[in-house]
Amino acid sequence: MDINYAVYSFIALFIIVDPIVNVPIFVSILENFEAKNRKSMVQKAVVIAAVVLVVFTLLGNYIFQFLGIEMYSFRIAGGILLFIISLEMLFGRRTKTESSVEEEDEARVREDVTVTPMAVPLLTGPGAITTGIVLFNSAKTLTNEIILIADILLVFLVSYIILARSDYLFKILGRTGTRVVVRIMGLLLSAIAVQFVMTGIEEAVKQVGI
Repeated sequence: MDINYAVYSFIALFIIVDPIVNVPIFVSILENFEAKNRKSMVQKAVVIAAVVLVVFTLLGNYIFQFLGIEMYSFRIAGGILLFIISLEMLFGRRTKTESSVEEEDEARVREDVTVTPMAVPLLTGPGAITTGIVLFNSAKTLTNEIILIADILLVFLVSYIILARSDYLFKILGRTGTRVVVRIMGLLLSAIAVQFVMTGIEEAVKQVGI
């Protein structure tokens, strides 16, 4: 068992799924629903998000093969995407790869908000899908592939625990505390994004034979 890969994968996925930054958003979306329904809605959103991410993680390489896309190209593109997201987190801006204010306003008056925007794209968005596919390609062994899937499930289990208590956590952290946590995670994510790009460039150089 590769402990380093297990820890790295969990941290990378947790940062990009980022349930903490979603706490105030979920509180806002669910405020008009009865308290007894909120936990079940969060549970459903987390399950859907986990299934979507697992499916894309497992099928990503086959999709690229079908489209003729080299993995190093996707790794570089994914690293750039993650770096943009990390900058938005560092500067305290709403990430445009998740959901817009208009989408969230519309969600507040819709009966079923669990699929969108809660599950997709708030929990499993382009960044999470990119990270999952890249990490799966880096697994190399069946053991690490199983570890990655387990990490995905663990990340969403932790996310459920956090989001199911979003009202309580938001009272503790407040907007200032949430922003501090988000910016720390943004810094870590920027380092992961740079590593993705560097690894992609290294793979491209080796394959092209420069």
